[in-house]
Amino acid sequence: MSAEVAWGGTWEHPACAAQGEAQWDDEDTAFSEHDCGREGTVTWSAEWHCHTCGATGDGLFDDDTTTHSDHECDEDDQDQEAAA
Repeated sequence: MSAEVAWGGTWEHPACAAQGEAQWDDEDTAFSEHDCGREGTVTWSAEWHCHTCGATGDGLFDDDTTTHSDHECDEDDQDQEAAA
């Protein structure tokens, strides 16, 4: 993963008790590839992390969702804080 913000999380399908983990870049789609044929929605619980400033956040969403952290890291501010 080369993006500034990366996501990682777990998915679960309550209808069949399947679950798994994945990592992906911000603005990519969280997709479990799970298809047991049973009704119900696969849900995700995930966290994001900015590799530049260390900021974090989390989210709950359905499978096949494109994730957006809405994080705007200002590297100039980080450089000034480090120099102080």
